[in-house]
Order: sequence, then structure tokens, then C-alpha cells
Amino acid sequence: MSSFTERLDRLGQLIRSFKAQGQHEAFVDLLKGVTLVVREADNAGAPELPQVVDKAGDILSKAVNWAYSEGDFDFLPSYAHSFENPPVEDSLSLETRRARQAASDFIAQFERMLFGRATGEPTRLTDNQLSKPWPDTPHPHPKTTRLSRFRGGIPVTTTADAPIAQTIYQARCEVTSDTINSPVGFAITANSSALAIIQQGGWKNREPLLTVYLLDDEADGAGKETIDEDAAEVLSWHGFRYMGLECGLSEVAYEVAMDTPRQLAVVADSRRIKTFSVGGDTAFDGWKPALGKNVHTMKSAGYDGPLVVLPEGRIARAGKGGAAIWNLETLETHKGGKRVGRGRFDIEHSLRDTDTDIELSTGSAPTTTLTFSRNTLTPASWHLHEPSGHILSGENGNKSHSYGCYSLDLNAGGKVVSQYLGHGGNVIAFSTSPGDANVFATACGDGFARLYDVRHPLPIMTIDSGKSSEFCSTVQFIHPDGIPTIFTGSDRYQNIMMWDVRARSLVYELGTGNTAVRALCWDSQRTTLYAATECDYMDRLGFTHGYRAAHIPGWAKRVPEPEPVRGPDDDEFDDEDDEGDGEHCWPENAPHEERYFGYAYDAGEHALLRYQFKEDPGEDVLPKYGQAQMGGGFW
Repeated sequence: MSSFTERLDRLGQLIRSFKAQGQHEAFVDLLKGVTLVVREADNAGAPELPQVVDKAGDILSKAVNWAYSEGDFDFLPSYAHSFENPPVEDSLSLETRRARQAASDFIAQFERMLFGRATGEPTRLTDNQLSKPWPDTPHPHPKTTRLSRFRGGIPVTTTADAPIAQTIYQARCEVTSDTINSPVGFAITANSSALAIIQQGGWKNREPLLTVYLLDDEADGAGKETIDEDAAEVLSWHGFRYMGLECGLSEVAYEVAMDTPRQLAVVADSRRIKTFSVGGDTAFDGWKPALGKNVHTMKSAGYDGPLVVLPEGRIARAGKGGAAIWNLETLETHKGGKRVGRGRFDIEHSLRDTDTDIELSTGSAPTTTLTFSRNTLTPASWHLHEPSGHILSGENGNKSHSYGCYSLDLNAGGKVVSQYLGHGGNVIAFSTSPGDANVFATACGDGFARLYDVRHPLPIMTIDSGKSSEFCSTVQFIHPDGIPTIFTGSDRYQNIMMWDVRARSLVYELGTGNTAVRALCWDSQRTTLYAATECDYMDRLGFTHGYRAAHIPGWAKRVPEPEPVRGPDDDEFDDEDDEGDGEHCWPENAPHEERYFGYAYDAGEHALLRYQFKEDPGEDVLPKYGQAQMGGGFW
């Protein structure tokens, strides 16, 4: 037995016998010890590295499960970073913590002077009280969007030699929005021609909704158009061209992918998968479906996990311990409006309000199925790593009580090729970039985004996006002008963060109108970031709650207004005493106050936000203020 495995055995025994629930730091130190052994074996090029990684993965997965079940952890701290490369943090968070500590020390000292002792835990200042108003923060360019907030003291790593990157790093963008229903997820074609969003709508969000945005042609004004009599109706609104499609599923769809060569949107609920034409001239058994037409239906009972589009016209979907694969070239289609599969789909247990909208095909059976080499593996997230052809897979800890992250070779029967260690929760999303064939990013339920090199088992960079208080819900890894860049989305903090990988720093955050970011995707053809966001202050019936009167300075309005001139005898202006303008309102529990961004924007609804980076953006291109009301107003 090697010294590496012996050390892991000792650490594993200590972790298994650990019972001290309150000693979080001691427990995390043991996890750090496990990853240190793996790092040393990797650096040494140890021939037994695969066995070391496998053993460490089992130890860590069980440890993470204990931490959340018996260990009283809300969020596990990072434990897989190296000493030389600690987690990248938001400099504002560090400043806020220092300011809080300074305020706490001052209050305690004052109490000692006044009472001879500190009277107890002092009142702590909030982030809002410690944040400077937007005009007093850095703005790197005259056309930096007012929906951004930059961090001070961050080194500039882009120059005029990288014009695309420079527009992104200076947040020179136009921001527009479109109203959507409660988003579940979305996907974009590799050529950025179409974007598909799956949503839940209708009475109490029971209806599956699919909206496909056609990105190649920007709309002018508002209106409707019909491509041909068999095609879906295309709508235009605020620069967006889109079509709303009836999914025909019996449940809300929760998986979506795009097949670029065949120009298909692929959506799925727990029992079936459906494809829809989003353009192109691809023929299926001699039939060229019109825009928006349902092309295939696949039966996926027993395989209700994530799905992925594979090369050569195949679709794969995961289940517990295995996967099903369909070859589109051999499948029956809905040509002529016919049903696919034998018999009639059973709609008895559907929660949809209108059964008449459920398409009744049972669907095509899988072309083939396979069993993973780890037969208990239950994936929660999948992503095709195109350079290798392997599937990046994050386990579903809620179902399997395991938190592994793997690379799978479906062409080899579901063999685990590599394992990536260090996650402290479910891997929610992956992102890869054509700019680097070896590196991928993960977004994790422990609040961290991480970069991995496919050739090594531990992260090469760890980003503290969630600040130990929320999930890292989504991540996008891009290379504008070859410069590695990361966007992460926040739920509780309701923003998008842009991280400079080379400088290891947060550059800025983008406002989302007080909405939680559910998904991000990058349009490389138009240098545009899309965000699907959800308004947590809106209930399932469309009513908004928890709003107060807004206190918006003149400079923070969509069309800036001059501040009133006050004489020496006027009382000091106090926003808290102001009853607002009677027109705008603001969430009581919003993580940002009205002065945080240059435009005090509240969406008041679920939104698709588009941040289009340009050399010369229109400074007035900002989304309209939302229509949320105090007292439970209806949207």
C-alpha cells in the first residue's frame, strides 16, 4: 500500500469518527488534509493517482453528506484550494467585514467608556449602510452602463489591443428586458441563432411553457409575422423576435438543450422528451418541419435526469445508474400531425389545468441503453465536453447522498474516465469555452464557482460567489479576445458578477432589477449575455408582495434628474423620511438599496435580461421600471 493511500485511510477513519458538530473548522481541516494528499500525488505523477483520487472521492462524498445531515453545516467552506491560490473573494465583502468589525469595536469601546463594560452584542451595520452611493464608485468609461457597480483597486488587464474584451471589462453595454414566466432553464445553439427558455406558468405555475428567441434577426418595434401557414407565429417586442410554443408535455419541463446541426430545441419532463424546429433546412425522413413544429417525441420513463445532445444526431438522458440514447435519424416523426409510439399517453395524473393541450404520443423507445460503471451514479447535471466527447456529470446528492463530479465516456458504456474533487454540494451547472479545450467551470450548491483542468483532479481556481450564504446558481466561462473571463449568477444577492481570471478578482457586478438569476448563457456572435431571472417578490398567482415606497435620487432614475438645490436654512434631506414619489416602489428585503446602482431599477416580474456589449452603446438603453405595487398588487 502506498504512503498516499495509507494517509487517506487514516484521514478517512478520523472523518468517519468525527462527532463534534460544532467544531466546523476542525472538520474542514480534515477535508483539506484529504485534498492535500491528492495534490501531492498529482504533483508527484504517482502511478497510483487514479486509485488515490477514487479513494479520496469516496471519503469526501461521505463527509459532505455528513456535514449537511448531522454536521449542522449550512454551507461548507472551500477545502480543495491550495495555499498559494486561496478562494477569490469579492473585495467589497472584505471591506464590509472590516467595516463591520471596526464599527463593532467602536461601539464596544464606547460602551466600556460609558458603562464600564460592553453591554452585549452590538448592533451591526448592514451592507446598505456601508455601501457608497453609485456616483462615488469607479466608472472606467463614460459609457459604462449605469446598471453596473465596479470594485475599486482592481488592476486593469485589458487594453485597446483587445477591443471586445475591453468593452466587457468596462461594462459598456445596452441592457434590455422581456417579460417571461417563472424560468426553469434555457439553452442556446452553438451558432447563437436561437435561444430556448423553459418556464412554468398558468394557474399556480402548473403549465409547461417554451419560448424560442430567434436571435439572427433583431426586431424593430412590435408586431406579429407568419413565416408560412404551417409555422408558428413569430412575435416582435422591444428588439426581441420570439415564438411561444405549446410543449404538449403533461408536466412542467425541467430539462432543455439545443441541437445545433439539426436546429432543434429539446425539452423534457419526467416521462417524455420532445423536439421542436427552430429553423434550418434539415429534413427528417424526407420531411422539412415548419418553424416551431413538434418533430419527435421520446419515451423516457426510468430516465428522468439531465439530457444532452451528442454528435451524430443522438440524444442521451440520464437515470439512476445508467442512461438512454435515441438516434434521431431512425426515429418516427410527427409528419402530417400523426402521433408517435404505440397506444395513447396516460394523462390521468397530470397536474395541468387544460388536458386538451397535452399531446398524446407515448413516444419512441430508446435506441439503446447503458449502465454506468458506477451503477449507483445519479446525475443531476450534464454537459458535453466537445474536445474529448466526454460528458461532465455532477451527482444528485439529494437522491444518492453522494456529491461526486465525473467525466463519463458514453461511447465506452458509461465508463468513468476522470473524477474531479472539491465540491461541497451538488454541481448545479457546467460551462466550457472554445477558448480553452482543457478547462471547464462549475457552479455549485456550496456557493462556489470553480475552474478545473480536465487533466487534474483538483480545482485550479475557486471563486467565492455565494459568500457562504447562497448557492452559486449558474456560471459562464468565456474567452473574449482570448482573455479568460467568468460570469456567475446570484439568487439571494440578485446580481451577476464578472470575474477576471488572470487578475483573480471580481471586476464588477450587474444589476438584475431585484430578481434572482436562474440561468445565464453567452451569445458569442453578438457579444451578449442573457440572464433568465425570477422575481421572488411575485407569487404564483402574479401578485407582488413585500414592497415599500421607493426613495430614488434624481441621478438614479431611468432619465436622470437634477437634485433639488437646498439652501443653508433647509433641513438636511433624509431619504428615510421621504414618502417616495408615489410612482415607484422597492422590495423591503432587496439586497441593494436604491443608490447602489446608477439606475435604481426594479423589474417587479420575471424577466429575460439582455446585456449587449458594444464599443459605442446607447447610454439610454435601459429596461423600463417595473410595475410592482405595494399591498399585493397584481402584475
